[in-house]
Amino acid sequence: MAGPAGGGGAAAPPPTTGPDRASGSDATQITWTDGKPAYSITCINPGGCQERALAMCRQNGFTTLSSENMPTVGAIRTVHGRPSAVIRCN
Repeated sequence: MAGPAGGGGAAAPPPTTGPDRASGSDATQITWTDGKPAYSITCINPGGCQERALAMCRQNGFTTLSSENMPTVGAIRTVHGRPSAVIRCN
């Protein structure tokens, strides 16, 4: 039986805060500037941040409140520092 696409046998990131070696990410719960809870995620590479955000917000997806050093379509792929994002589950 085949595993999940792109999984390669690796476990999915946990839907909880704290470090995750598999995705190379660390998630913490914070209070955003609007006074509501959000998650701050740092990662070794941008894909790890996205994997972790999807794991944290499995039910309804997420909204990105802020991101740094995350590549965008058409942008030059030069890393200027560790990727990070602040997200809120929908």
